[in-house]
Amino acid sequence: MPGSPMPVSPEVPCQLQRELLRIALLGAGLLAVAAVVLSVITGPGIALIWWLPGVACWGFVLWQCHRRLHLNRSPVDDRGFATLGHGNRTTLLRGLLIAGMAGFVFISPGAISPGLLYLPATLYTAAALGDLLDGYLARRQQQITRLGTELDTVLDAFGLVVAPLVAVMYDKLHVSYLLVSIAYYLFQWGLRWRQYHGLPVYPLPPSRLRRFLAGLQMTLVAIVLWPPLPGGITSTLGVALMIPLLIGFCRDWLHVSGRLGVQRGRAS
Repeated sequence: MPGSPMPVSPEVPCQLQRELLRIALLGAGLLAVAAVVLSVITGPGIALIWWLPGVACWGFVLWQCHRRLHLNRSPVDDRGFATLGHGNRTTLLRGLLIAGMAGFVFISPGAISPGLLYLPATLYTAAALGDLLDGYLARRQQQITRLGTELDTVLDAFGLVVAPLVAVMYDKLHVSYLLVSIAYYLFQWGLRWRQYHGLPVYPLPPSRLRRFLAGLQMTLVAIVLWPPLPGGITSTLGVALMIPLLIGFCRDWLHVSGRLGVQRGRAS
């Protein structure tokens, strides 16, 4: 069933803000329950170390969504929607899973039982699979929004910060792989720097390869986090697969900065 349309307005509907608040409280509650369960298994110290980064990252996810609520509109006819829709809710669920994984960045693998080492892999694998589901649900509900497009990209990048940090901590990826984690943020900073200094920013040409390479990194990290895979193999594989992505970022920078294959009149 399509989401309920609403009149065009610069204001974010109260109904939409209340829905996000309910999701925020639900997510915080789930993190609290998980922390209590973890404290029973590992002790309160480990549970607290897990819970604090998790809550902080969940807050970051909610902030990213809240600041874009005004974009909960169709990119085709600019219709606004009074609810987030199934697609955006699924994207926020992905954010909660990433937040749950974030706590493991600060927990040494030797400090928890071998069974708990499967939790980061499970959480990120579920978040990666959710990346396939949120767009499908939005299309099925006929509620594709600019909010969903932007939030999906932001959480993809955020997941590729948190998950590789855990993988490096657990000796499953080489530390150099963190170049993948910072590449998106350096690129976005570069765009803002050019705009601030009045320099032109040219549009990126369409590229299926760009999306494929990003999806490949998510798949790689989801796989290497699973404990049975030896770190020597996964680290080598990570270095090999990060190189095409980094080359792609360099090429994209040449495009947006006007050094490669652009029409000068189309700059923003």
